[in-house]
Amino acid sequence: MRRTGCFCAALFLLVAASSRAAALERSDVVFMYQADVRTYSEYGATVVAWGGTPRPETLEAAKGLRFFGSVGMVTEFSRYYDRFPTNYTEGLCRDIDGQPVKVPWLTDHQHRGIPYWWCCSQQPIFRQYLRERVEETMKAGAHGLHIDDHLGTAGGLWLGICFCDRCVEGFKAHLKSLPPQRIKELGVEEPAAFNFREQVRQWIKADKTGNRKPQQHPLWPEWTVWQYRAAASFMEELHALANQIAQRHVPMGANAGLLWAGHLSDYKALDLFSAETDHHASARRFSDLPVFAYRLAEAVDRPYAATASGGDWAFVKENNSHGLVQGWIALAYASGQLFMAPHRQWCYTPEKGTHWYTGPTDVYAPLYRFVREHADLFDGHETVSDIAVVLPHRAYMRTPNQCQELCAKLAAANLSFRILLAGDDIVDLRLRAEDISREKVLLVVDRSALLDTDRKLLEAHSKDRVVVTDVDHAISATQPAVRVQSPAPVRILPRARAGEAVVHVLNYDYDAASDTVRELSSVRLKIDQVKLGISPQCTVSWVPFGGREQQLKIEDGHVVLPKLNLWGILVLKSRI
Repeated sequence: MRRTGCFCAALFLLVAASSRAAALERSDVVFMYQADVRTYSEYGATVVAWGGTPRPETLEAAKGLRFFGSVGMVTEFSRYYDRFPTNYTEGLCRDIDGQPVKVPWLTDHQHRGIPYWWCCSQQPIFRQYLRERVEETMKAGAHGLHIDDHLGTAGGLWLGICFCDRCVEGFKAHLKSLPPQRIKELGVEEPAAFNFREQVRQWIKADKTGNRKPQQHPLWPEWTVWQYRAAASFMEELHALANQIAQRHVPMGANAGLLWAGHLSDYKALDLFSAETDHHASARRFSDLPVFAYRLAEAVDRPYAATASGGDWAFVKENNSHGLVQGWIALAYASGQLFMAPHRQWCYTPEKGTHWYTGPTDVYAPLYRFVREHADLFDGHETVSDIAVVLPHRAYMRTPNQCQELCAKLAAANLSFRILLAGDDIVDLRLRAEDISREKVLLVVDRSALLDTDRKLLEAHSKDRVVVTDVDHAISATQPAVRVQSPAPVRILPRARAGEAVVHVLNYDYDAASDTVRELSSVRLKIDQVKLGISPQCTVSWVPFGGREQQLKIEDGHVVLPKLNLWGILVLKSRI
């Protein structure tokens, strides 16, 4: 039986891996919400990622597209209430005082006079509701499944929740499962009788200043580990349920915005990320921070279909900043990921609450048609890295902004980077010797945050590599595969497959007043063909968005681009 079980598990992992690879292609055009046939056609849509509950008419409109039905852990309070109107309170999260907690970005929402409370994904009644919703969605004919607010209760840790009886008992069981030495380190004398809620209450009461918060309790980090693990376990249950109902592997995605620490905890249950991602629209310039999210997704071998945050879309709607969004779309695809079509987007500000932005098709659809028309320049290409960032997940959880800004600085210096993510008690992932060995320069973020096994592996396989701990040192120590000379800011993102390299060139000279980029001329590239895997004898062509393809000359690795508007792709092919 054990050998049979191991074989079945291995087979499931093989099927899951192959399905995950096909969950999204890099040239896919992903819609967030449902649209009509004409709009799908104008954009060249291939996927609907947050489709809601499939209905015959919506599936007919999306015929030929991969339709992901969606289930929400936070946004479906009204539906949950209607399912359990007499005992819905059993499924609510509770703060340290036993009170329910409102969803901060849904404070303007009510149902039958009741606020949108945050529900606890550990409570049986809410878990029953979510299982029923997954079953309903799959039986209605969805190709895939999307989970919004996938962390459930764990997504509200920053609010100091949840202290319901179920969570308190679950943490007690978690403590009992730990090795004796770890229990001793935590200072817990009797795990079987431990009541974290009461411990926190007494700890807060003992503080004469009245400033203590549950998140500051010494055991909160361990509480966090348990909550994230519990969230991941439930996501695995929901995925298995979807597979069982459909009698096949169902691709499952989640709104896992990777610029928010903690959202990788359940990555093994997911085939893709389709997620809200901060783009800092109010700064009125293109941001490099999304690249960090794209590289994190790459580090766990998952595609990432981004949208902007509710605050970003509110700014775009208020200021008609369509040119900003064009840059976001280009950056995502140039990074090997995707940006969901801005057809209908959720906006949020504290003053206006929820409202909606409908993007102009004539502005955005041409970018997506460009991707579809040149799918061969996207599909099958991988990041060519000049440097690798060794990032312990522990370090990211402790100082997310610092880690993001470090990588944004590499992007601004036009150093193409990979992230080698090292796991911890929350993210089940270990460094691999082959990943370390293939990089010439390694920027190690907080070596002390590595697990012992990862630290030893890094030391063993990086002896003949350049290892740095400072981003400025990393920039000076790295020789990029593509160097650029330009009269204004640009971003260079090289990607390659066997016999072919594509160098995405993005114009970052955005003018907020005109909401467009200034045209650049005489942008010069110095290309190391060996690093790109291209033979000395190669053909070179320039494929600009909004323009005609041109054949260019390469002389001693030098190429001069005729002109650059928003985005262009330099294509190098080895001669056979």
